[in-house]
Amino acid sequence: MWVVSSMSERKAYRESYKLIFDGIDTARYAVTSIDSTIALELTSNGFYAFRRGIKKNHIVHIGVASKIGSDKNAIQLALKADDYSDVIRSQLDMRGVSDLKIVDDVLTITLAKRECKAFVPRIDDVDFQFEGMVGLCGEPRISPDTVYLYGSSESLAQIEALYASQQTLQHIRMSGKYRVKLRPDWQKYPDLRISTPSIDIFVPVEVFTEKAVTVPVEYTVNDNIKRLQLYPSSVTVNCLVPRKDYAAIQAADFRVLATIDSDSSNYIRPVVTRFPADVRIKSISPSQIQYIIIK
Repeated sequence: MWVVSSMSERKAYRESYKLIFDGIDTARYAVTSIDSTIALELTSNGFYAFRRGIKKNHIVHIGVASKIGSDKNAIQLALKADDYSDVIRSQLDMRGVSDLKIVDDVLTITLAKRECKAFVPRIDDVDFQFEGMVGLCGEPRISPDTVYLYGSSESLAQIEALYASQQTLQHIRMSGKYRVKLRPDWQKYPDLRISTPSIDIFVPVEVFTEKAVTVPVEYTVNDNIKRLQLYPSSVTVNCLVPRKDYAAIQAADFRVLATIDSDSSNYIRPVVTRFPADVRIKSISPSQIQYIIIK
């Protein structure tokens, strides 16, 4: 008899449930703060108290659609908890429960009208590694070329740019599309949503071959020097050119310039200042040119 009496003794205990506010138009409003749990004080006999204690994953739903105005930029709801006592009771197993009390007097939720901000994703931190005589031809293209963030104006103002995560695309042998994730900076702000968390990068590549062209060296001098005699007067530019353009690329497509600022040295260094966009310069031979000043 003492055991039965002990098990049927009524006791008060607290239990927390996950709280979900139904009826929020999340396409129009961002949730900036919310009560995510609700604490209840239950009075039950010992048996049911033990039985209910293992049901920690129960979810309580409260509808708030009628409380949200359609013409406000920001909404702060402070709901009187006792007004929802019957709604909560209807969602719980009340067997063995003689009393239910909501611990918190007020349930709160803050919404902000969503705004939109467009970004062109940056791929500065993405490296490309090519194999063999393959190289980038033109500029990588991203898709979609515009990514949108949705949320409150305050949070959107904190995001200045969207970047692809730092990574290396390895073993690139041919033109192709690569999926990369965006750096999740927006996740620091719980009210922000993104149109897509990743983008595709199309990497156009070209097969290159080596070519050497002989280019005359031009030079500039300061006001004190009128003319130079260069030895040699031309250099060999070693470069990589697209295989399909090998015959079309000629020495006239290049310009080599050397500059002398003083007569303290007898050597100047030539620099390629003009060359076709798809050409990759490897070296200049010779790398230094001797000169004589002609008075």
